[in-house]
Amino acid sequence: MNGSTGQATGIGARIRRALGRRIVWLTDERRDAEGEATRAAALVTVLGREHYTERRRKYPIHSRRDLDAVLRQELADAPPTLTAVGPVEDDKREVAFFEVKADALGRAGPCIWLVPESLALASALSAGQLADVEREGFRYFLAWSGASQPSGGAVTSPELFALATGLDGGDIVSISGDALRARVLAGLRHLPVNSWLRLFAPSSRPRLQIEWRPLATMAGIGLVAYLALASGYLSLSRSAREKELAGLGGEVEKLLVAQRDVDRVLAEQAGLAAVMADRRATYRIWQVVAVAWGKGAAITGVQLQDSKLTIRGNATVATDILAAVDAIKGFGNAKFSAPVRRDSQGREEFTLTLTLQPETDRG
Repeated sequence: MNGSTGQATGIGARIRRALGRRIVWLTDERRDAEGEATRAAALVTVLGREHYTERRRKYPIHSRRDLDAVLRQELADAPPTLTAVGPVEDDKREVAFFEVKADALGRAGPCIWLVPESLALASALSAGQLADVEREGFRYFLAWSGASQPSGGAVTSPELFALATGLDGGDIVSISGDALRARVLAGLRHLPVNSWLRLFAPSSRPRLQIEWRPLATMAGIGLVAYLALASGYLSLSRSAREKELAGLGGEVEKLLVAQRDVDRVLAEQAGLAAVMADRRATYRIWQVVAVAWGKGAAITGVQLQDSKLTIRGNATVATDILAAVDAIKGFGNAKFSAPVRRDSQGREEFTLTLTLQPETDRG
């Protein structure tokens, strides 16, 4: 168990050391979190207070999106500048601008995040605290709100700094030496997520500078050329067709007349085909009547509706008539469609129906 614990501790220490090498602090030199000079690429570069100028401004804008749009316009032609946006207070947001000095960005080296030293330290201060920061002969003052100012001129003490920035004097903390490095690392852990989203190093931000005017000009020239080529092709095609028709001369008129005659004949053929399809084979109806007469039936009515043939009449035995017509080829489903009745002369009156089958179905 102790071996496992020691192994886990060793892995954790190696991870911390590896991460520490990727956190760089640029002061007079570029050093990692362990204090060793380094030129390796970093995840985070903490920018010493001497490498940027700081200013603050309040905007009467609640929406972060709208504020970002305003800031993009303001900083479009400005030197590389980092920003930190504060919460809404009295319907305003305060924005801190950290303008990176000309040579500092190159000295910071390749990194993903560039964090101002004063911003990191301020996030580790308690409310109301003031910090007197001294590092290798460089001294500056810092408030818990994030405002900072290098020592010099009329501002030579934390108390004068508080008066100059309109802050109430509070607990003053002196930070220097190894404690300064520890507080910077602690401050990085306390930075909120929205601050990290704004602190990408200017050199790592994608810059897509497209010369739209030359592209638009080229696109316009290409469109005009395409339209000209398409128009020329259509004109040549039309001219070629007209020449072909002119060469044919009178033959074209003959072909058109012949085509009209063919169309007329096809139309007549289609009409005759429709008539033939709807024709009624009446001779087959009389075939049924003749069979019924041959069995002694007296026919009083014959009706053909669609393919249904109805015969009315009387006979000595009506079932004989039914059996006779049912045997005729080309007809089917022979049956009485009404009850058979006997008249005053003793003959049976009947009404029977048959289904007329298509001639192609006749066996």
